[in-house]
Amino acid sequence: MFEKRCFLCYTQSMNNLICCFNRILFFISFALLFAICSLAPVFAEEIYTGEVSWYGPGFHARTTANGEAYDMYGLTAAHREWKFGTLVEVYNRSNKRKCIIRVNDRGPVSKSFLMDLSYGGAMAIGSAYMGKAFVRLTIVGDESGAYDKDKRFYLYLDDDIVLPQKFDAKNFIDIEKFSEEENYFKNIAGGIEIFQLMQKHIKRLYQADIENAPHLLVSIDKKICLGPYRTFNDAQADYHKIVTQYPHAAVWLEQAKKAIPLVVE
Repeated sequence: MFEKRCFLCYTQSMNNLICCFNRILFFISFALLFAICSLAPVFAEEIYTGEVSWYGPGFHARTTANGEAYDMYGLTAAHREWKFGTLVEVYNRSNKRKCIIRVNDRGPVSKSFLMDLSYGGAMAIGSAYMGKAFVRLTIVGDESGAYDKDKRFYLYLDDDIVLPQKFDAKNFIDIEKFSEEENYFKNIAGGIEIFQLMQKHIKRLYQADIENAPHLLVSIDKKICLGPYRTFNDAQADYHKIVTQYPHAAVWLEQAKKAIPLVVE
């Protein structure tokens, strides 16, 4: 009888111990999961569609809602609610132009518009002469940088480029079809055209005081760009230097792996 009672006590103790262990394990697992979720980067694009307008000459140099002097030639915008410093990609759905802008003011007055762009922002997306544009707005970052850490800022130069197939930036040839005479000479000709085009841009960029222009020239989706830039402000600083020569220049946010160097020493 005594042995049976001891066995029952032992069994109950083991069950309690196992139950306690399971509880401890559960809480540890929950704590680890919470810690991992807290440390993991959270990136969720917020997208809005509608119309935007722009404002310019009558407000130039006036104080914006965040205390800055309004620069109609900058890449900024007024929004009714979004936090100052919010970075937004504005995509013009009619002509497929896009640009990253920074919220620094409050507006627009008309509730029919999602946002009022600066004159510079309107020029970048090609809507300055229309007065308004139907766009897609995507919140992509804030003053601390882009939410997607794999992306970098680039400066679009408003020029297209046709690269040879399987472009080799060092030799300007089609490396997979070298033996096919027709394609070979076609790509050699393309390489010469690319070289001449790059020399033209380098000259213009030097005149705009972009001293490291050859190292910044890249192609993204067959468009000529400068970059990468570490921050939006860095890209905008060079934007101000070149905008008189490239009226539709814009700041882009793109995957760095998409950028193909166009000048190789």
